[in-house]
Amino acid sequence: MATTNATITISSDIMSYPISINKQMTMKKLGSSDGLEETSGLRTKKFTATTETVVIEQDEFTNTKASKVYMRNTGSSKSEYFYVAKHASDAAAATTETIGRLYGGDWMLVPYAADVNITVAPSTAEAMTLEYMVFVE
Repeated sequence: MATTNATITISSDIMSYPISINKQMTMKKLGSSDGLEETSGLRTKKFTATTETVVIEQDEFTNTKASKVYMRNTGSSKSEYFYVAKHASDAAAATTETIGRLYGGDWMLVPYAADVNITVAPSTAEAMTLEYMVFVE
């Protein structure tokens, strides 16, 4: 059985008292103690235009009730970023919902049900690289 753990540590003095959060999650199949068994593999994509691009296609994955998506902007610029959005695959719905922006060095780990495509669009035509992976149930 595969084991995949994710850990996050957050510390801050932004408020009048310090914050310290340390959490670990073992990625498991829905309703099971079995770990997630597949990945898309760690992928990187270099962008040199601001064109919106589908990087994760919903049709690529099945049985994804407890899957996760990891993405990271490998750059260091705090002024250049990737827009990250989810797109309904149903053309009739034609909805796009922006998740957020990944600035240089930013990353995200979010649940994914493979019911939408995930797209990115760089903020600049300067070379930028996105690293991403899907952990699949």
